[in-house]
Amino acid sequence: MTEQNELERLRAELDALDGTLLDTVRRRIGLGVRIARYKSRHDVPMMQPGRVGLVKDRAARYATEHGLDETFLVNLYDAIITEMCRVEDQVMRRESPTAGERR
Repeated sequence: MTEQNELERLRAELDALDGTLLDTVRRRIGLGVRIARYKSRHDVPMMQPGRVGLVKDRAARYATEHGLDETFLVNLYDAIITEMCRVEDQVMRRESPTAGERR
């Protein structure tokens, strides 16, 4: 196998992993929609600081245990959590009993 073929094979492997990563993020956001609907039905506040801390701590531990940069994974989860909060807030506003009154 030539060096170029090897690079192409490695890039194809990377592209497949990226597809898995993106699908996982999409599924996580979809689950966030379901969580937001639950919170809306049961009057649970959107922001759960304890849960946010737990998720970030878990990411930091994972990084340490697997030889990854802790700051990178915590920053990645900051971005994911920010998007999840945005989506949850949007869903909860839409599903709120008073949402129709605001339109």
